Amino acid sequence: MALFALADPHLGYGVRKPMAIFGPQWADHDRRLEENWLAGVRMEDTVLIPGDISWAMNLDEALPDLRFLNQLPGRKILSRGNHDYWWSSLAKMEQYCRDNQLDSISFLRNNSVPVSDEWLVCGTRGWLLPGDADFHAADDKIYNREIGRLRLSLDAAARLRQPGQKLVVCLHYPPSTREFHPTPFTELMDTYTVDHCLYGHIHGLPPSYACFNPPGRIRYHLVSADYLGFKPLRL
Repeated sequence: MALFALADPHLGYGVRKPMAIFGPQWADHDRRLEENWLAGVRMEDTVLIPGDISWAMNLDEALPDLRFLNQLPGRKILSRGNHDYWWSSLAKMEQYCRDNQLDSISFLRNNSVPVSDEWLVCGTRGWLLPGDADFHAADDKIYNREIGRLRLSLDAAARLRQPGQKLVVCLHYPPSTREFHPTPFTELMDTYTVDHCLYGHIHGLPPSYACFNPPGRIRYHLVSADYLGFKPLRL
């Protein structure tokens, strides 16, 4: 069993949202994603998708995108991004998957999901960081709520974690700045001895802007789909 990751697929089968308007790298991105996925991911593998999954505004609009993911090989574990307006409660999303036979999809929301004896996954969306040019007073509440949600997810992981099991945190937003100043997100991950942190959200920027790996146990991975060339990254 292998573990892969790819964020920001930005699917829009249920709505009209052509991604090519964001640059030529997005032309036919769903077809390229499918081809790369089929070439590398097996049925016994797991793919983590940390946010910006669908442009849909509700679950019914997201259904064609979820069906697209469901028919691809492997188990898929989804977490929320800033554009996932269709996202709902864990119970509602799980019931929706049962009702629509989406049997290869599960979700991260204040919980932790065992993948195998080797891997355990948890995470949350994250948010803009204080000091960001777009961070305003109204963002402070969301920022602190996301810190709390990461703690809940890490607590859930701590109750399940077995000796030797690697812990992966899925975030949508980067957990720190490009200079890697410590934040409550990075400090929590240090406290809970996280092994890998995945994040997306960053598009069209040089790798040096967002790909940081400071000294320490945690390995950080930018897994935005366009950065990866729409090819799931094997951890």
